[in-house]
Amino acid sequence: MNGSHSQHHDEPQDEDLGLDLVSHVASSSRAERKTRPRRWIFAVVGVVIIAILALVIVSLLNGGTKASKASKASDAVTEVVDLKSGGHASLSSSKSENAIGVELTSLPQLEESEQYVAWAIHESGSVTVITKTNGEDASAGYSPADDIIAIHITVESSNTPAAPSEDTEASVDLPLNKDSSAEPSQGS
Repeated sequence: MNGSHSQHHDEPQDEDLGLDLVSHVASSSRAERKTRPRRWIFAVVGVVIIAILALVIVSLLNGGTKASKASKASDAVTEVVDLKSGGHASLSSSKSENAIGVELTSLPQLEESEQYVAWAIHESGSVTVITKTNGEDASAGYSPADDIIAIHITVESSNTPAAPSEDTEASVDLPLNKDSSAEPSQGS
């Protein structure tokens, strides 16, 4: 072996001696391990998407917003009030739906630092914001509404306070008066 060629000069030499098979098996099992978690992720994401779609479909079948539920109920009582600075508030209540609705329309634009806020006043004295807008039409509702005794509409700063200000655009006691249903009245 003094610099001469191998004795098996004419035979093809396999330098890796079967190691390519071992390498192939090792890499294919690594690839399978990498794709298995991805399959589970796709399955989980698929289940979540189906659940969300089911919730959306159920909510669509159960009717519209709480405001439209209150105004379209068979026992709905609606009262329209004029706001001090202009615009109108259509207030609706329904005992069967246990909901109230507030629709604010034709509102004058406010400065960026102000907003209209519709408040639900509860028997306990606590308050809940039903809707707020800077002057664009707004529609919202609240349910359950069986403990709400009044609705106040105020102009507040852009940072909504914890309670309505004393100066109200309109204030209406609940239950709404069936006799004034859908007739504009001046807010107090």
